[in-house]
Amino acid sequence: MKKIVTLACAAVAGITAATAQTESNQWAVGVYGGLTEYEGELASNMMGILKDNYSFYGHGGISVNRFLNKRWDVAFFGSYGLLGAKKEGIEFDNEDSKGSLVLGTNSSNNPEMKLTEVYGDLTAAFKFVTKDSCRFSPYIFAGAGYRYLMVKDANKYIGAEGGDPVIVAGLGCDYKINDRFALTYTARYGYTLGDDKDQYECGSAKDQQLMHSLGLKFCFGSPKDSDKDGVEDKLDKCPNTPIGVSVDANGCPLDEDKDGVPDYKDNCKGTPAGVTVDSLGCPVDTDGDGVADYLDKCADTPKEAEVDENGCPKDSDGDGVADYLDKCPGTPAAAKGYVDENGCPTDKDGDGVYDYEDKCPETPGIKENKGCPEIKAEVKQLFKKALNGIQFETGKAKIKGKTSFAILDDVVKVMQENPAYKLNIGGHTDNVGNAEKNMQLSKERAASVREYLISKGVEESRLAAAGYGDTQPVADNKTAKGRAENRRVAFVVEF
Repeated sequence: MKKIVTLACAAVAGITAATAQTESNQWAVGVYGGLTEYEGELASNMMGILKDNYSFYGHGGISVNRFLNKRWDVAFFGSYGLLGAKKEGIEFDNEDSKGSLVLGTNSSNNPEMKLTEVYGDLTAAFKFVTKDSCRFSPYIFAGAGYRYLMVKDANKYIGAEGGDPVIVAGLGCDYKINDRFALTYTARYGYTLGDDKDQYECGSAKDQQLMHSLGLKFCFGSPKDSDKDGVEDKLDKCPNTPIGVSVDANGCPLDEDKDGVPDYKDNCKGTPAGVTVDSLGCPVDTDGDGVADYLDKCADTPKEAEVDENGCPKDSDGDGVADYLDKCPGTPAAAKGYVDENGCPTDKDGDGVYDYEDKCPETPGIKENKGCPEIKAEVKQLFKKALNGIQFETGKAKIKGKTSFAILDDVVKVMQENPAYKLNIGGHTDNVGNAEKNMQLSKERAASVREYLISKGVEESRLAAAGYGDTQPVADNKTAKGRAENRRVAFVVEF
């Protein structure tokens, strides 16, 4: 029978749910009812349900259980009931020195024992199933107890009043109904240290008994919360949370910005999702420039560099060289692309005119000519010759005369040899005639000269033409000579 009970409990131990007595419910009280079998001189077939001398009497009991851990419990069990036996075909000697027998209505050949038993024991139980998720929990237990027996009716039954220590062992199985209640069965074997309560001693064996008890347990207690975060241990996914830390429903510290660092450690709350953070929950700043990596467009800035909001070294003068490297921090914006690695403007030809201002950066020149060489004397002479040497048809803008074209061809040559030159062509008249017509004529003559130079290959962008009429005389218009000097085409070089 013991084997059957053990196998039955073990077979169902895997069915899921939660055991009633756990770390959250550390105490349990139970009430029981059951039957007690006796084995002694009057009945020696314990568990012999089909035997003639089968002895089975009822009892009621209570228990108090204390959860120790997932493997061990301790329990007190107490009961009140009957213990008895009937044996046919045995004779007692009334003169036996062991004590007088009071044989009531039974003959000496059919003695019957019926005693009232008050029983209690203290045991330790070993549980086979440690998962709270199992509905069935089989266990074995062992311990020690004490029984006290009283004769039910001395005129009718045999028996001796008194108490015996009991060595206890057994097995049991709990079935959880819900978080508070569980059905329970125990088979409790007791080996007593006495052999005289049936008033018959035979051999060295002591009286024994087996108690079958079926009961109902009520489990209670404060849920265990080791870290005091308000979430009981069985639900707590973060069981070692420091005291006072706010937690979520799983008992884990809150992490509002989801950066992997709990709020109580997070010095940078509100970090955007996906940003890599350090142990304090602050965005990582690998180069230590004060701009987090996720915002830093220049991730390897040296420590000495002052940076902008993008984490890039500042370049206050916009010359392409960061301030921390710039030895010429006030360089004009126009110098961008014309500075060296130190941020200073370059001067390739060494003429004292920086390249960004130098119209002739490969040729030494003078500042007045924006870095270009001084205009040669022969060029100046050519332009002087052109003042009055270029002739037009009277009252018209059409160029005439071989001398005029020869002068202009020389001008083309000068422009081709000096690509930095830009030429302003100015047309002028004397004051004879209508001033408005003179102004128009001067414009047309200047434009005519420009068109000729373009036709000979000079770039349009290098030539400008304007007419001034009689507004800029260089001689006295009262004389024929003076008026002749005022009728001119002037060339002015710009760089």
